[in-house]
Amino acid sequence: MSSNRKIIKTTCKSCHGGCRVIVTVENGKITHIEGDPDSLTEGTMCAKGLASIREVYNPNRILYPMKRVGKRGEGKWKRITWEEALDLIAQKIKEAIRKYGPSSVAIGQGTGRGYNRYTFRFARSIGTPNVFLPAHFCYGPRLAAFGITVGGRLYCDYHGWGGEYPKTIIHWGKQLEITNADGEMAVWFLKALEKAKHFILVDPRATRLAGRALWLPVRPGTDAALALGMMNVIINEGLYDKEFVENWTYGFEKLKERVQDYPPKKVAEITWVPEEKIIEAARIFATEKPGCIQIGECLEAGNNSTQTLRAIICLMAITGNIERPGSMINWVPPDTGPMEDFALEVPAPKELPLGADKFKLLARPPFAMCHVETMLKGLRDGTGPVKVMHIQGSNPLVAYANSKSVLEALLNLEFLSVADLYMTPTAEYADVVLPVAHWLETDDIYDMHPRFFVSAIQKAVEPQGEAWPDNKIFNELGKRIAPQYWFKDVEEMLNYQLRKANITWEEFKKIGVLAKTGKEQIYYKYKTDYWRKGGGFDTPTGKVELYSTIMEELGYDPLPYFKEPNESPYSTPELCKEYPLILSTGGRLPYYFHSQYRQNPWLRELQPYPIVQIHPETAKKLGIKDGDWVWIETPRGRIKQKAMLFAGMHPKIVVAQASWYYPEKPGPDHGVWDSNANVLTSNELPFDPAMGSTTFRALLCKVYPVKEGE
Repeated sequence: MSSNRKIIKTTCKSCHGGCRVIVTVENGKITHIEGDPDSLTEGTMCAKGLASIREVYNPNRILYPMKRVGKRGEGKWKRITWEEALDLIAQKIKEAIRKYGPSSVAIGQGTGRGYNRYTFRFARSIGTPNVFLPAHFCYGPRLAAFGITVGGRLYCDYHGWGGEYPKTIIHWGKQLEITNADGEMAVWFLKALEKAKHFILVDPRATRLAGRALWLPVRPGTDAALALGMMNVIINEGLYDKEFVENWTYGFEKLKERVQDYPPKKVAEITWVPEEKIIEAARIFATEKPGCIQIGECLEAGNNSTQTLRAIICLMAITGNIERPGSMINWVPPDTGPMEDFALEVPAPKELPLGADKFKLLARPPFAMCHVETMLKGLRDGTGPVKVMHIQGSNPLVAYANSKSVLEALLNLEFLSVADLYMTPTAEYADVVLPVAHWLETDDIYDMHPRFFVSAIQKAVEPQGEAWPDNKIFNELGKRIAPQYWFKDVEEMLNYQLRKANITWEEFKKIGVLAKTGKEQIYYKYKTDYWRKGGGFDTPTGKVELYSTIMEELGYDPLPYFKEPNESPYSTPELCKEYPLILSTGGRLPYYFHSQYRQNPWLRELQPYPIVQIHPETAKKLGIKDGDWVWIETPRGRIKQKAMLFAGMHPKIVVAQASWYYPEKPGPDHGVWDSNANVLTSNELPFDPAMGSTTFRALLCKVYPVKEGE
């Protein structure tokens, strides 16, 4: 091998998968990326990871720190040094804290992909409680619902490490075959599916694997009713796991009483799922064990997210599909211990986050977060405390509900700094923009704890321009405001995080992964002293809380229930007359991850425009042909997407793709108002009572053709 060619093993951060990859570098430039066959993902990669070369060498990247010199959104910038940029951001944060208090500063991030612990450590170090992520409608409700019900976070055991694979697999609002989640699970799911006897798909659409499945075509926003109806069948027919229920659950009799309100016939009317399918699915999951349920983000983006998720977790519990091989497992963490301790070791802020008085589960320790909609409303009407905001790797103008109202809020900030790879619509309205290094230009520890592995993100090439990795930005900014909590450099910080494993960063790079796999996993932990002496779960009662004592203490209903979506043919019949179709904004294809990768030429070539799926019968009535541009309109506004006629769903449902904007269009907005589905979504009450979740997946809309010249 020539001296100018080297091979680097690292970890992909193109989504939440954390797949191990092999990178070829020649003459200092990346020439090839492929999956690592010796890793947990066995050499597989998705389109996003394979296209990463075009991310690193994309000519549209931000390469230098910049300061706004014109009006907000005018697009006039001045290149400045990192010292100037960080000093200015630190100065604005310190001034706001001194003048208004710590709650005047808000720290935001996107999906994070393993740097969440830096965001929270930074926020805690400067004393602000107001950390915001899209967590109130993405992943946060899952963590909260699992936490209060079972005392941990359960994952599907697709691996067969305990000697069994799932006999029954349910995908509930999830397309794991195209949108990876929970680590390397997509690969293992497809392997487990070959061994599974039953596959149940709960989704409004017949997605790619529907031909292999018992498909339950649920009406958007009614999943809680479906889960309660399945439990009605299981309990009333005596199919529940009597030993597990009697010994390891709390509140079964009260749950039994609650599910009597949801007989299959009534649930069929609510959900539009045929009664016989509800009964069949319930019987299969109860009797064909072990079984697991893969939960999708769509269940979190509604006005009843907490209770929807609690109902599904209760379904897992009453069938005994918890902590047994092939069911739902709480993984044993690697030797590093819980990596989130890096953030939690910094004292918590003295003040409560915004929205804590109403959305008590969102604001519950250890990772209390502010409620985004409460914060943005306070900015819009001038009543909220937030004056200064720093955003790392997030694009709120695209990601949050009712996009036009988000812009109104951002324009009222005294100071906004944004760190990103590209000049996004959000970055266009900032006062300072920082260039972020790509994961191929970064040294870091990939951790999406509480999964069972951490892996090394090893820098393959030097960053383009003057870009810095996220961890370095947080460290250098933190040193300027709260130096007692930060480190000399990134290497010292990484060594500190690896201290419990008794290795250094240099050693970890060579190892690549620390994981508990195979025989190192512990099944039936509740029968050991894993969580508490004498056995049990890490909950107040030591049992799976079907009746949640924590929800009761916080003032919420301790039992799961169904609530009709805010907008529907039944809750808002008058609105339905003008907007007769049910809109879900969760349509996905494998090429994008939320608002990312619209700049990537390889991926844009695969899908250049957003697509809305419409039933052929509906399209015919509306004069719409396949491939036509159509308007999608709600009371909040209208956008246009290309119609794809699709018969695999109810004629009254349309599914639009989320998070679209057009980077090639001129700033500041880059076409964010043209096709972004969040122009249509609602940021109005009622939200989920416990988490404050907004509604993205069950709205009312009308669709009509775009006329020539529009």
